[in-house]
Amino acid sequence: MADYQRVPPATAMDFSNTIPNFPQKNGTYDTQYSLNSSGSPSFSNPGPQRTESWFSVNSLFGRRGQRKSFAISDAPYTHKLTEKHLQHTPSQSNTVRFFDRKRQTRRVFLDCFYMWLITAAICAALAGTIAGFSSLNTGLTSGQKYAYNALVTGFSILLGLAFAAQFKQYCEMMRWRFLASCYRTIDDFEDIMSCDSWRTTFRLIFKGRSVKAQCLALIWLMIFIAFNVFIALIGLTYSIDVTPDYAMLSAGNVSVLDLSYIASTPQDDPSNYNVFYQEAAANNWGAVGQAFSYWTNQTIDDVWAPLDPVSYTNEAQDTWWYRFIDLSPDTTSGNNVVSPRTVNTTATCEELEILVGGYAGFNREPGDPDQFLLVWKDSSGVNQSSVINNVATGVTTWMTNETSISNSTFFPSPCGERCVQILALQSASNQTADESPEELAQEYVPRPRLWACNNTLSQVTHDPSEGFTNVSKVEIPNTQAQILAGAIGLTGITTKDDPLQYARIAGDNGFNPSGDYNATDIAKLIMIYTANTISAMDGRGAPRQNITGDASPGPAQIVNVKWPYAGAILAGVPVIQFLMLLGVVAFSSKAIILDPSYLTAAHLLHPVMNKLGDRGMLLDVDEMAEEFGPDYKIAYAVRPNPEDPGHHDQDFVRDLGLVREDEGFGYIRGNQPTGRYD
Repeated sequence: MADYQRVPPATAMDFSNTIPNFPQKNGTYDTQYSLNSSGSPSFSNPGPQRTESWFSVNSLFGRRGQRKSFAISDAPYTHKLTEKHLQHTPSQSNTVRFFDRKRQTRRVFLDCFYMWLITAAICAALAGTIAGFSSLNTGLTSGQKYAYNALVTGFSILLGLAFAAQFKQYCEMMRWRFLASCYRTIDDFEDIMSCDSWRTTFRLIFKGRSVKAQCLALIWLMIFIAFNVFIALIGLTYSIDVTPDYAMLSAGNVSVLDLSYIASTPQDDPSNYNVFYQEAAANNWGAVGQAFSYWTNQTIDDVWAPLDPVSYTNEAQDTWWYRFIDLSPDTTSGNNVVSPRTVNTTATCEELEILVGGYAGFNREPGDPDQFLLVWKDSSGVNQSSVINNVATGVTTWMTNETSISNSTFFPSPCGERCVQILALQSASNQTADESPEELAQEYVPRPRLWACNNTLSQVTHDPSEGFTNVSKVEIPNTQAQILAGAIGLTGITTKDDPLQYARIAGDNGFNPSGDYNATDIAKLIMIYTANTISAMDGRGAPRQNITGDASPGPAQIVNVKWPYAGAILAGVPVIQFLMLLGVVAFSSKAIILDPSYLTAAHLLHPVMNKLGDRGMLLDVDEMAEEFGPDYKIAYAVRPNPEDPGHHDQDFVRDLGLVREDEGFGYIRGNQPTGRYD
């Protein structure tokens, strides 16, 4: 019973009869024994640390290496007999270790906490990945989609592995408390020993020795499955959708507005399409776009456009432009991109003096041949005249000089190749209300007024980034430029010996201005009409053509996340696991935790296996249990000793191992006291 004797705190003792016959090595019997000057061996206290292993682990997280190892904490099963304990009571055995429940609790917590940090870090990385890619609201490239799917899948797999590792760790901690709680048969003891295996968990569920064990195993499995199901549900909290706000650009065919002719529908022979039809189509497209809005405070370099067709102008509103929208060849898909191409229109006007007419015929008797005659003085002081029938009181008649559009050199353009001359006649309202001329002019036209205007349409600007090999495909020929510039006064109907075409913009709109408009205001109306004509053509279905470029718009996909659900999962999983961690620490720390190695298990089961001797190596667990019999039960416990002064004593060396039920010790305590063990 030497193992159970209390060692008195004497400083000088004679151990000559207890020294084993160790082979002598260079004047020593072993590191624990040495020869004194008289040749007799003397005993020295063993060091507080375990002897150095024959191998070393060069690992940051290693716990077993003796050299070059930077352990973040001691393992839960690392029990030490420190110098503090030896100074109080020396030990005569180098296998005695001290069990401190508080220290073990701290080690268990830290060991589980480090694993929990890995789980939390993976959840954070998964949340960061989803958040990072969901912030790419302009669309994901193919590579980004592959990277996103790979990262989410990879982190989900890592999270599943982390769950498995942490649940295995929990089982390794708790099994010693289970084994110490009661006597168990050999096969039941084996199942608890290997409960960190999911195979054993299923075995306990279906073949457990008690309903309690079956329920605990089933609950444990359900918790593990629930964690993995929640991680799988993350895939339902986000979706990769097509965004209506952006397009993904790639090289390929691009659908652009065909500006080589102006028509409402595609024509079989655009190059020979009648110019008068094109004039009528231009005026019709202007009527379609007459109510379009416009954007100010823009520069011509701002590559931006709203969803609806618009035109643009600067702060001075002396230049208007339109920015083209390119479509996918599949125009029904709605994929489009704002192009860097623009075309601008610039108009100037001069008010002329009316000599005769301008009252829509109300100043003459019906049937008078000069009822609709208009005589005015041009900018050179020369009197000009024309019979203008397309008039109405208070309404503006727009007249475009058709000769500036003709391809004939007999009537050269009066203002340039891409310019037209436009006359704007404001017929008097013939209002007789008793109001001042100023007040009357704000709503009506108290007197007839006439303006002569020039409007020029620029060529389409180009940008090399579009990658068009034939830029002429997106340019506006001179004839079509003049038609668009004079669209406000064109009808496609000509009168013999009259170079003007006459048009009125019917309805309540801004193109029938009040009497207080000046030349700048009239010029602005002409520019708006031209810009909106092109805007309507590009945005409302004029003929288009497909050309090859580097900016073909396709569907842009973005990550849409339902953060209330995704956040609840990614934040809830670590929180629940941390609560489980606290429960595992509180439960498992009451029993001494041993090294989860095969050697430790073999050492623990050695007294039991001695009963079989050297036979039965091929027996399985069930066959071994049959050899021992159903009444052979064991428990992992502190062997009761009548000499034990009590659990309050921490110097008494207790025996830790297996205790058989038939030894008659009765109830086994699950809580193992703080103190020395061997």
